[in-house]
Amino acid sequence: MVNKSVQARYLFCFNTIVKELEDKETNLKEAQDGINERVEQERQIHSAIDIEKDVEKWLADVVKEMADVQTLKAKIAEKKSCLNGWCPNWGCQYWMGRKASKETSKLSNLHDRGKFNTAARPKPLPSDKEMPIPRFVSSFETTESACNQIIEALKKDNIKMVGLHGVGGVGKTTLAKVVGNRLRQEKIFDEVGIATVSQDPNIKNVQSELVESLGRALDEVDEKKRADRLRLMFSESKGRKILIILDDVWKELDLETVGIPANCCKILLTTRLQQVCDRMGCDTRIKLDALDQAEGLNLLREHAGIDVADKALTDVSKRVADECKGLPLAIKAVGSALRGNTADQWNLALEKLQNAKLDKIEGIDKDSQDVYGCLKFSYDYLNGEDSRSCFLLCSLFPQDYKIDLEDLLGYAVGLVWYQAESIEKARSLLRGTIKGLKDSSLLLDTDDDRFVKMHDVVRDVALWIGSEEKKFFTSKVVIGLAERAVEEGLKQYRGISLVGNGREELPSGLECRSLHILRLENTEYDNKLQVPEHFFKEMPALKVVTIIGGVLSLKSLQFLTNLQVLQLIRCEVTDASFLGKLEGLQILYLKMSRIEIPDGLGVKLRILKLLYIDTCSISPITINEFVQLEEFYGLIKNWAVQGMSSEESSARHAELNPRPDGSVKLRILEVSECFHLRDTIDALLKHGFENLETLYIGDLGVQVVFQAEAIIAEGQENKLFPCLKRLYLTNLRELQVLYHEGPTHNFSLQNLTYLTVSSSPKLRRLFSSTLARNLLQLEKLEIYNCWELEQIIAEDEDEEHLQPVCFPNFREISIRYCPKLKHLFHISVAPSLQKLKNLYIGFNDELKEVFWHKDGADVTDTDYNEIVMNELWVLELRDLPNLTNFWPAGYQIPFPSVSSEDVHYCTDFRVVHNCPRLPENSEVDPFFADSLFPEF
Repeated sequence: MVNKSVQARYLFCFNTIVKELEDKETNLKEAQDGINERVEQERQIHSAIDIEKDVEKWLADVVKEMADVQTLKAKIAEKKSCLNGWCPNWGCQYWMGRKASKETSKLSNLHDRGKFNTAARPKPLPSDKEMPIPRFVSSFETTESACNQIIEALKKDNIKMVGLHGVGGVGKTTLAKVVGNRLRQEKIFDEVGIATVSQDPNIKNVQSELVESLGRALDEVDEKKRADRLRLMFSESKGRKILIILDDVWKELDLETVGIPANCCKILLTTRLQQVCDRMGCDTRIKLDALDQAEGLNLLREHAGIDVADKALTDVSKRVADECKGLPLAIKAVGSALRGNTADQWNLALEKLQNAKLDKIEGIDKDSQDVYGCLKFSYDYLNGEDSRSCFLLCSLFPQDYKIDLEDLLGYAVGLVWYQAESIEKARSLLRGTIKGLKDSSLLLDTDDDRFVKMHDVVRDVALWIGSEEKKFFTSKVVIGLAERAVEEGLKQYRGISLVGNGREELPSGLECRSLHILRLENTEYDNKLQVPEHFFKEMPALKVVTIIGGVLSLKSLQFLTNLQVLQLIRCEVTDASFLGKLEGLQILYLKMSRIEIPDGLGVKLRILKLLYIDTCSISPITINEFVQLEEFYGLIKNWAVQGMSSEESSARHAELNPRPDGSVKLRILEVSECFHLRDTIDALLKHGFENLETLYIGDLGVQVVFQAEAIIAEGQENKLFPCLKRLYLTNLRELQVLYHEGPTHNFSLQNLTYLTVSSSPKLRRLFSSTLARNLLQLEKLEIYNCWELEQIIAEDEDEEHLQPVCFPNFREISIRYCPKLKHLFHISVAPSLQKLKNLYIGFNDELKEVFWHKDGADVTDTDYNEIVMNELWVLELRDLPNLTNFWPAGYQIPFPSVSSEDVHYCTDFRVVHNCPRLPENSEVDPFFADSLFPEF
């Protein structure tokens, strides 16, 4: 029974009860807004986030209860208005008072539940992709036996750590990755992470590499806090089976210091030294032996491209394989070097190999001499000075370092490896050189094609060669450098790399008059490497300078009149005006190094081709002063100069620009964080940037990217960005449409080949049908995190008589996290997709069909119902709960060439007809596809 005093309160304190309800409603609304604001703040930092499950449920409960309250308040208001407050219906008032009191209690409970430590987290990066392994990996009995031993050991509950040991170059890293990939594929482990420890471990780097490989991120800077965050990540992953691979361990590593708690995962470590396995407390130790004679010969033949039937090479190839001592690294390098050679050349190579023992390398044991000699042999067989220089320059980076190709580009430009007319041409030629070194097994792929790595054994050989040829010198010790420069003859060297810890001091000066390259790196964030004012005075030939984690006055660089490339990363910099003294600069790269670009710098640096600056903004007028500038990466300010009208600003621009047509040579431009900017394209064209080939636009307030009708005359549409090939749009929170068509204007991006659109939550339609018809060169389309996107191509009512949209050059389509998208393309688009190779569709909740027909199938339309996508190679469909058909009923689109298919969490999907290899829906963890958009 309800207490009588409570019943009386329903009747006689009705207005008070309603007021209490309204107060609780207000309080809950404030709490709801607070949680939503925290979620949005996280979304502003990370474009893709995961809202915590309990937060998501709480928000849903709040929405439901708020709706109930609104319904109740409407009924209360209705009853009051009917009787104008007189002669209340006591029964009705009792019922409403009771209902309001219960709702008040519910709102109060909801408010109390709404206290969360974390509202949302960054969405995990992909952790289910395979770890990259070298090309042409072959399975031999020797390696397969070790592989099986490791897998069986890791399956046992009582084994927590397995140690894999063997000589350098025997294939430990490759085998560990093969094991990791296999264990994940077989679902023995849910996640596999990997980190390279190296001879001199940098704990922060180990933490970063491990976290990234597990698809997560670390925002903390302090090493201890990063370890705490790692431990928290592991604790939140309880119930998931995790394998951690610690590669290239040289000494005992404290796992707690890294942030790997005991009993949270299993560990596979690789090392050259068996005693490391003992010191780390490995439960099982497995030795990886060299290949036997037959296996070594088979691997050599594979890499050298020898036909078994070629009797002329039978004997000599056996003897060459024997010289490699069964070490895969040596065999691959030698085989690649001799590919396509005659028998006479093989015999000459055999003699060279037999004389190539590098017993002069300090610290190498007898077992390592063979592989070192083979690698030196492979180096000698490289074609071109640019390949040999590139190989040796990679040794200037720390051991197991992910080498950015853009760093190597600086060397290529500064040392003039190529006669290239542009930065992009030099970049293309460099990629060719890198491919040659990979094919020679002297460089390794990474999980990102913008980076390469060098095997530690290969690096040892490169360092030795660089020292022997008096070309390059690398040291981890800065103390006594001036004295060592005299003792070791560093005056003759062309490149020096010094890695310090910030507590060491550089000498006041260093006399190296032939030095072309200097790389100074401080590995500790908390300390800075002080660069003396006259340090560079006796280095007049320097062409490339890279300083990471330093403190310097740019006045110290005034002596470097031949400097062509300057990279300052994490540096404290003063006296920026002295940049103007470096008139030969072609590349200026300023990352996390706060500096203000002085006015008039472009007038002095008249041959600067690439400018990267991420710590301050720069006006388009200043950019325009760099008359040879091809690529700019940075923040742009003051599109209309402060205090001037647009006309005055344009006039000033014309006065500074020496070219009569007012155009700028700039080819690559990134525009970001100009939140005030509402009309991007107008600003770009006004400042003469119509020759752009690549354009990044991000974190702007634009509603329309191409407001073309305001800036071009009728009939001139195709002159708008005629060179634009790549367009990247991200974090455009107000973007509603890509292009606003005027009544008389058509707009064409006729040369566009790549388009990425991401994190634009108000975008509803991407292309008009008119614009889509002009995208004949488009090869790649990527769209993700566009929550309101309903149509990729707008559906015009009166377009039946028009030519169908056609994408004859499409090669890759990736559409992810667009929950309101119901289909991709009209069926009329399908016949044009003959070059499509990769199709990725995932996490689009309302997607019903990939191809659609608004009137249903018309099976009499013979143009459409017999479509074949012969080139489609990879098809992935993930988390599409409403997907029922790939195409409208009655249509057949077989994929005869598909070799990789994934269809997961598509519960209503009918398996594709005429594609028998496509699997049924299976229960696997959802993937999170990589974002290809460059970071701002």
